[in-house]
Amino acid sequence: MENHEHIERIQDFLVSARDASGADTLYLLDTEGLTLASSNYLEEGSFVGNNYAYRPYYLDAVNHGRGEFFAIGTTTGLPGYFLSQRVVNAAGRLLGVAVVKVDLEPLQADWTLAAEHVLVIDANQVVVLSSHPGWKYKMLAELSEEQALWIQQGRQFFDVELQPLGREYDSHYRVSVGDERDADYVMAEYPLTRLGWTIVYMVPVQSLYKVSALVTSLVLVLYVLLLMGGLWLRERSRRTQAALVAEKALREANDTLEFQVQERTAELNARSLELQNAQRELVQAGKLAALGTLSAGIAHELNQPITAIRTYTATAKKLLDTERYASVAPTLDKVFTLIDRMSQIITQMKVFVRESPQQLQPVNWVDRLHFVLDMLSARIDTQAVEVVLRLPNEAWIRADATRIEQILLNLLSNALDATATLGHAKIEIQLWRQDEHWILSLADNGEHFDEAQIDRLFDPFYSTKAAGEGMGLGLFICYGLIQDMGGHIRVERAHMGGAAFEVKLPAIDSLKCEIS
Repeated sequence: MENHEHIERIQDFLVSARDASGADTLYLLDTEGLTLASSNYLEEGSFVGNNYAYRPYYLDAVNHGRGEFFAIGTTTGLPGYFLSQRVVNAAGRLLGVAVVKVDLEPLQADWTLAAEHVLVIDANQVVVLSSHPGWKYKMLAELSEEQALWIQQGRQFFDVELQPLGREYDSHYRVSVGDERDADYVMAEYPLTRLGWTIVYMVPVQSLYKVSALVTSLVLVLYVLLLMGGLWLRERSRRTQAALVAEKALREANDTLEFQVQERTAELNARSLELQNAQRELVQAGKLAALGTLSAGIAHELNQPITAIRTYTATAKKLLDTERYASVAPTLDKVFTLIDRMSQIITQMKVFVRESPQQLQPVNWVDRLHFVLDMLSARIDTQAVEVVLRLPNEAWIRADATRIEQILLNLLSNALDATATLGHAKIEIQLWRQDEHWILSLADNGEHFDEAQIDRLFDPFYSTKAAGEGMGLGLFICYGLIQDMGGHIRVERAHMGGAAFEVKLPAIDSLKCEIS
């Protein structure tokens, strides 16, 4: 009983140490590798009672005093960096091994947000960390029999089947997995001091081609300048010879030429002053244009919530007049929700005046879609629009909830505008999973678009609506927001007549949502 209480006190201490240090898990193994105490002893998937004597970090700590190891947890299935330390008594006798598991996933999330192509490989050239989730646990080179046996004995990657990331050529490496299948990269490797790891920066060959083309253009320009300089020197030499012949006449005209030079210099100074004034006016005009764009964007984004608030408040007044007090509170709750959303939109509009990091978190796309449809329900009922939904129960993406609502509100409002004059208006909305992405399709049976209009739909201030009915900023803003969240948007003619927009955003599964 006393030993059980002693272990409970140790486990409570490990929980406190974990919370203070920010580590993922702390646990103690006995001399046989059996877990006696762990900071996750109260959680599902506790380490207590599991034997990890086969892990290299345990063997290194027993034999050499300390150990380090990266692996996928056989208990939790989550990757981690394990640090171990041998525990001995005053006489030097082995008592056990203390282990700290560190979660490296936040580091990869930072790389992903920065849109970098970065990966870390271990001594066996297996990718253990990557800015691209689809690249993890892929091999840059084939494993030897000895390497494969060592990984198998240590159960380093649990039940993950290691596959090649791509193929190495003389001048580049071709990735053949994920969304960047058959993409070519030049690799820059920097060895790390621990565990024989190496950090690899993958530079797209396509961008190098662009740089090469730019350098070639600059060389061509320099060649043309040198050629012109040679022709100018040749012409100058000819003129010098002619000047020697006409030396006497030039001396006589010297006074006249000096006056002309002074006159031309004064003229150039005046032109320079005019150019400086024009430059200042252009800068001021640019500031005014930026201010106008910001003001137009704010007005565009806030107009629809304000219209919805006007509708809800009018409804609340009618409910009060008819003494239907029980229905007033839900209506006012919707008004408060719209007010909060307007506040969030104003905060988001700061992107037009300064760079600010996005707060990307797990978002259920289906919930956000139902929220926006509820916001537009009065207009949908008024226009008698048939809305066909083909949605899963959940569609988890890593995004910004307010920006997702802005995008959906703009696309649905445009569809309602396009079908406003139809006798039988119809909008189809589908949402499906494709590899590592969720894809939303929104189509209507409104007016046809020609190819020229489709090519310009995402341009700022371009609108197909009548004058005074649209500012042409909605789709432009949507395009920028989707790009910021690592997604894509495209448009084409819908099969039922109008426009079909397709939005593609990176997916995350619900298990990761619960962990994060």
